[in-house]
Amino acid sequence: MNGDRKRIIYFSPTGGCRAIAEAIASVRDELTDITLPEARADKQEFDTNETCVFVFPVYNRNIPDVCAEYIKRSDGRNARAVVICVYGGVTKGRSLENAAGLLASRNFRPERGAYIPAPHFYSPVKRNLPNVSRSEALSAFVNGENTVTKTLYYARPARKSAQKILKAFTGKCAFDSSRCISCGACCNACPAGAIDKSFNVNRKTCILCGACADKCPSKARKIKFLSPFPLVFIRVKMRERDSEFYILENKFDDTV
Repeated sequence: MNGDRKRIIYFSPTGGCRAIAEAIASVRDELTDITLPEARADKQEFDTNETCVFVFPVYNRNIPDVCAEYIKRSDGRNARAVVICVYGGVTKGRSLENAAGLLASRNFRPERGAYIPAPHFYSPVKRNLPNVSRSEALSAFVNGENTVTKTLYYARPARKSAQKILKAFTGKCAFDSSRCISCGACCNACPAGAIDKSFNVNRKTCILCGACADKCPSKARKIKFLSPFPLVFIRVKMRERDSEFYILENKFDDTV
């Protein structure tokens, strides 16, 4: 893998995963941004000789459903895969294991994976982009240059995602029309296409990524929690954590 040209695919509504993708990319690598819906519309076919690095955020203990759908429409054709899951310092769930299993089901070869902590977007503390000062170590890991002692086993993915259920306990995207200047920044930024031309949000489609609130120049949008518990939980739990690097191995054979 060392020295190979890599294809780095990232989903980054609020810039965190993009910062990591750009930090580990060499001049020879290809960066592919799948944040907006049109970038994920077509079926993707990869090449056996490719090394693909997927940089995804963690939403409700898993990779976003829209990223999972992108993978399901892809044919890996036995391409090597590295998975980087960026989580808000609270809980990473089994996002890496699930992503690796999903990639394997689409004919990728997951070889390496990492959990990377980052400031939580919903945190009341001033948010910064993920710390990429240790990008050299991450790049070395992606290129297979350093020794990884941990092994993480993955299996075939579960049939259904719990994100839609968990989202009901998180909150909603609130809109203050008196602040809106009709610039359309929220519509252009929404990775789920959940905001219509009248600036109304389809709650069933919205993935609560916060992109609209992040991009709105007049602060007309924000994530409003349905109860105070999630915000309290984030404030208490969010803290500096170390990145975790793994060799990925399939726990079950293809007949299971």
